[in-house]
Amino acid sequence: MEKTMKQLMTAAALTAFLAMGFVPEALAQNRTVITQYGIDHGAASVQTGERNGAAISQVGRGQYSRAVQTGRRNTLRMEQGGARNGAVTEQRGTDNLAVTGQDGRRLDGQIYQYGHGNVAGLAQFGRDNRAIADQAGVNNTTAVIQVGSGQDAVLRQTGHNNIGVVIQAGP
Repeated sequence: MEKTMKQLMTAAALTAFLAMGFVPEALAQNRTVITQYGIDHGAASVQTGERNGAAISQVGRGQYSRAVQTGRRNTLRMEQGGARNGAVTEQRGTDNLAVTGQDGRRLDGQIYQYGHGNVAGLAQFGRDNRAIADQAGVNNTTAVIQVGSGQDAVLRQTGHNNIGVVIQAGP
């Protein structure tokens, strides 16, 4: 009986190994969706290629999310509601879009983009929030909007032909 089981497992492993040689290479255009509710969650997404999309939504307290994309024409969306949450996005390449929206207090939003033709938007509503937008390259656009009290915004751009806007409004 044991010998038969080993033979079956060996045959199954060999079949799987041979099948791997005939599997076509995965194409880009991958999509990642992560949704979390509660306390102290963490979420991460890493994508490489063209036309990938990632969406991370978190509601609660103490949430942290990080997403990294490399390539072109990728989209990244972060949404957070609650307190003491942090979201970090990083994109490298061309014609990428990163958007982060946060609602609550003591939130930390960071967007880093490297390349050209990239667009970043960061909106925070609440109080005592911090936003960082950092772009390096050519023809990039960034907007940071903060509504509430005790807001802190940092916008850095290096390269040329970049556009950056920071809007802050009190209560």
